[in-house]
Amino acid sequence: MSKALTVDNYSFVIPEKDDPCDLWIGYFDALKKSVGHDHAKTLWLITWKSNGAVSCTTRPVFNTWMSKQGLDVSNIATRTVSDLAQIQSNFFGLGKNLTKVVAIGVPVILIALLIGILVIGKKTVDSTDIDDLKMLTPVGRASKLLSK
Repeated sequence: MSKALTVDNYSFVIPEKDDPCDLWIGYFDALKKSVGHDHAKTLWLITWKSNGAVSCTTRPVFNTWMSKQGLDVSNIATRTVSDLAQIQSNFFGLGKNLTKVVAIGVPVILIALLIGILVIGKKTVDSTDIDDLKMLTPVGRASKLLSK
């Protein structure tokens, strides 16, 4: 959820990580209108470093807009992805998509494993007769030896 900041007569909506890329563009435009292009770049990059929506960097339109404004967040994005404090919700820091795969894949594999164990157990029970059970006890093994 975005936060609104009002300083003197200026009002800014500060974007967060899950906000759309258009909000980041609007934030830069508001900064540029209030403090000028150079200061807006600095303030925008500081905000991006702490709240940057890395998913925006995968969109060609956003990358084109950034290059027109003279903004380069490639190093910031790389540091954000590799910084464990920034990706605490990711599984081993390998990415959100991997976390989704693991969240879905592990239960599916466990359920398949459980079904496999149950099928093998059922086949074992079906093929087991009373003589097999007797051989599991010392008395049953002794009776087998005595019957020879």
